[in-house]
Amino acid sequence: MAHYKNDGIMKFLMIVGGLVGLATIILALAAIFGLPSFNLYPIYQGVQFGDVIGAVVIGIIGILVCFATILTAIKPDDPLPFHWLFIFILGVLLIIFGAGIWACALTIIASLIGIIDEL
Repeated sequence: MAHYKNDGIMKFLMIVGGLVGLATIILALAAIFGLPSFNLYPIYQGVQFGDVIGAVVIGIIGILVCFATILTAIKPDDPLPFHWLFIFILGVLLIIFGAGIWACALTIIASLIGIIDEL
């Protein structure tokens, strides 16, 4: 297990990033189906039926990545490694699967803190 001096800050940033990403994906999926919501990530405006299926699949994968981010912070090295490189990969996956720039930024800041601690 990689022990970082600032692992408390890293865990906090990862949990907040995962929760922000989760909220962003849920609000984006709600906007797809026409439910009143605050669409923070308006990439799916006016989608057709086939696009809705793709958006839902991407949203489900994004929700799983958000849960993996939160789980990595809550239980480090138990199911997933708590290493700065893995945290960076989670940050990139958050932006790819629609969790938004804020979730990605918080997670990547946590990985940068891990890199600085390791030096």
